Amino acid sequence: MLGARLATAAVAIPLLLAIVFVAPPAVLSCLILVLGLVALAEYLGMALQRQRADQALGFGCGALVMMVAVWIVEPGLPLAAALTTAVAGLLAGIVLRPVDLKVGVANAALSVMGILYVTILAHFVWLRHLDGGPYWITFIIANGMSSDTGAYFAGKSFGRRKLMPRVSPGKTVEGAVGSLVTAAVAGAVCQKLLFPAEAVSTMVVLAILLAAVGQLGDLCESALKRAFDTKESGWIFPGHGGVLDRIDSLLFPVAILYYYRVSF
Repeated sequence: MLGARLATAAVAIPLLLAIVFVAPPAVLSCLILVLGLVALAEYLGMALQRQRADQALGFGCGALVMMVAVWIVEPGLPLAAALTTAVAGLLAGIVLRPVDLKVGVANAALSVMGILYVTILAHFVWLRHLDGGPYWITFIIANGMSSDTGAYFAGKSFGRRKLMPRVSPGKTVEGAVGSLVTAAVAGAVCQKLLFPAEAVSTMVVLAILLAAVGQLGDLCESALKRAFDTKESGWIFPGHGGVLDRIDSLLFPVAILYYYRVSF
């Protein structure tokens, strides 16, 4: 398992950095769109199992939102209009199709949550368009990698106390602490290599915050899988599972970092 994870990372990370730094911004937008659509399909497959019509409706509405989100360079009226259209489409599906109303409303609500959840990915595109965007995306990747690595080895070596067994039985308090420690180190290294104008303390605190929020995102996706009685969201990344399994710890951090950058 660890070997597969390392092999996947060895291929994916250099490719992603090349796209962020070298390729035109439109290439990143296309990548995020593809990842978002795959993640949405994975989510709907878990949430609306064997309900193909509702999956198709949710995917169509979500695809509209994702396409608009990666086309614009910052959130605004086009995204609000797309979200409004998606909600209207899902609700119209309840009225116009011969479905049980309670089931239809529940499925529409699950679809809306999935669309909102997956569309957070678009913050990578918006972050890319800010000053120093590629460097901040690199920081997010480094933070996520170091956090995951610290959690894995600290949990494996010292893990005794369960962090949240009803959500994710394998995660431990010691692993969570290890995640924060390695993230702090990564924050200091990124300050030296990427952000010499930033204070070390600022980058370390930001790295710890993003790592903590990333762990929350990981737990949230674990809660979804347990609620939907699914072990993995997909299989596309060897050793990592599906797209949702790979991006769950990046979604909340990239949103927080984007709004931090536009505010300060």
